[in-house]
Amino acid sequence: MKPRKKEKIDLTNSYFKYPLPAELIKELAKEVKNINLYPSGGEYNELRQVLAEYVGLKTENILPTNGSDEVIEIVSRAYKGEVLIPIPTFFQYEASANRSDSPKVLVNCLHNREYNINYSTQQLNKASLVWICNPNNPTGTEIPREKIIDILQRAKGMVVVDECNYEYLGETIVDLIDKYKNLVISRSFSKNYGLAGLRLGFAISNPQNIKRLNAFGQYFRVNRIAEKAAEKVLKYLDYYQQNWGKIKKVRDKFVRQINGLGFFAYDSKANFVLVEFKNKNETERVWKYLKENGIYTLPGWENEFSGLKNNFIRFTIGEEWEINKVIEVLLDYVKKS
Repeated sequence: MKPRKKEKIDLTNSYFKYPLPAELIKELAKEVKNINLYPSGGEYNELRQVLAEYVGLKTENILPTNGSDEVIEIVSRAYKGEVLIPIPTFFQYEASANRSDSPKVLVNCLHNREYNINYSTQQLNKASLVWICNPNNPTGTEIPREKIIDILQRAKGMVVVDECNYEYLGETIVDLIDKYKNLVISRSFSKNYGLAGLRLGFAISNPQNIKRLNAFGQYFRVNRIAEKAAEKVLKYLDYYQQNWGKIKKVRDKFVRQINGLGFFAYDSKANFVLVEFKNKNETERVWKYLKENGIYTLPGWENEFSGLKNNFIRFTIGEEWEINKVIEVLLDYVKKS
């Protein structure tokens, strides 16, 4: 069925845009009758086992959390001190440092339309906490494995690698957990499995770090339905993998189309694409024109990102018809300009 002409297309938050499997919804609905009961709390042994099997590690390497945002929060509190943040990137790293009253060093890593983390040895010697988002949000840039290893080897403090878009990237460093004692990895079920509303994430690290992080979280950090959802959703892995494939195909086509229109789209390994325009005025005109046509996007002047300038718009990759509509509207804009 074709979408209505006036239908709103929301490409702001980078959530999973496809419908969840009907059987999964039925399974989760059955859990509602038990919401008068508390979740497992504390150890979350069954949930940790499910997550450990998923990433190929042991339960003592896993800490379930209330979304990946809680990983960011408890890491910032557990390893309080100077924080290294590679901008532009996800704003919650900076916001969490602010809440912890920690000094921040924002390092510009975007030069000549290339995103490259360029922490100096001096910065890595001083920082208590070092952030890496892989792939980076909002540029979608993959951070090379050798770059992450280099930072792990030079950093005196903890290095947190945010792998919330792992399922789109397909590359991970979980195999380095035992080798580098200063490594913490953050994962999420929001952007990939469509559970953004349930807030389910988890931290991955060595047992000593997990114990320390656990002390900074709430006892009932994961709600009962989210706790049950992890096990249930992974039974439908084939369905999700098919849709991740669709998203990547639509994304790559969108990048080519955007560049063909005379704008600049960053090569992305996530479920969103960052587009750069000539200046703020052009960006505002494009953003407004999209909005007038029912397409809502995330401009650089919103507070979602640290260090992103006003001549950028991030587009979440939705279903194919949604992205086709975006290109149709942008083509019309270009013709009228």
